Order: sequence, then C-alpha cells, then structure tokens
Amino acid sequence: MQKYVALLMTSLLLSLSSVTAAGADTKTDAGVESAALRCSAISLMHSTLTTPSPQFGEVMGEIAGLYAQVYAVQHEARTKQKLNNAELRKRRDAVLTEISKGWPKNKTAVVRDAAICNVWRIEFFSKLSEKPTEKEFQAALASLGPPPTTVSKPELDKWNGLTPQAVGLWAKIQMQAAQKK
Repeated sequence: MQKYVALLMTSLLLSLSSVTAAGADTKTDAGVESAALRCSAISLMHSTLTTPSPQFGEVMGEIAGLYAQVYAVQHEARTKQKLNNAELRKRRDAVLTEISKGWPKNKTAVVRDAAICNVWRIEFFSKLSEKPTEKEFQAALASLGPPPTTVSKPELDKWNGLTPQAVGLWAKIQMQAAQKK
C-alpha cells in the first residue's frame, strides 16, 4: 500500500500531460476534482486515528496527500492554472471547516463520503498490477474517473465507527492549536 501511495504521489505531478491528453469531459473533471478535495480533507481528518492499527493514521495522512495531488492535477488540467501548496491547503482547510461546523448534523453524509473515498481508492489501486510499470501507472492515472456513487452496508458500518472518532479527535486538536495562538 505505501509503495503504491509513494508511487502515486511522485507520479501524479508528472502525469499532468497524460491526464490533459486524455481530454476528459470538463464536468467529469470538475466532479473528480471536487471529490478529490473532499476525500483529501476527510482522509486528513482520519489521520488522527491510531485504531484499528497504530499505522492507520499515518496511512490516512498519506492517502490525504494522494487525494490532494489528484485535486491539484485535476484542477490544473481543467483550468490550466497551477495551484501552490498554500492555496491547496487553504481550499482543503475550507472543506475541513465546513465538515466540522456541520457536525453532527452532517454525520450521515460525512460517513458516506469517507466510505466512498475508501472504495474509490481501492478501485484505483485494483486497476494496477502488483508491480506496475511507470507506463501502467500513468495509464491508470489518466483513466481516473469519478468516485462511486454507492457503497456497501459493511463499508458504511466500518466508517460509521471510525468517522465520529476522527471528527472528535480533529476538533480536539484544532481547539488545542487555537489555544496555543
């Protein structure tokens, strides 16, 4: 998993020409772009967790970075404008703020989004061989479509247990950071 994440993060920035050359529909690009930003925010929120394993939070942080790169590549392909890291963080922080302010009223939607992000990630990696070549990896990036619209009940149940914990820890961390200022 970490090998794929590292390969993806390195290659995403290099793959802009492949994604642009694919000539995807602008509406689909904007949908993928928006979903990737939301998945980055939700994954970052889940990076606070140390359950179900001590490495879970670290992996979720890497996945947040992966989705941030997807967002940046999709945004540049659609607008022909490059985002700097500060602007990317600002946009992701806006999504995090929106999620936090809406909690717990938006719990069902956030849990569903977390499950969708996980299934979308799994679908992407399932298209790759165990040891993909750079060409295979670039082809998978170029064919990245929108996230799924449905998820299974077991998948939802898994994230229904993790997401409230993540939101709670995220809020605590944000409160402590605000108190330090």
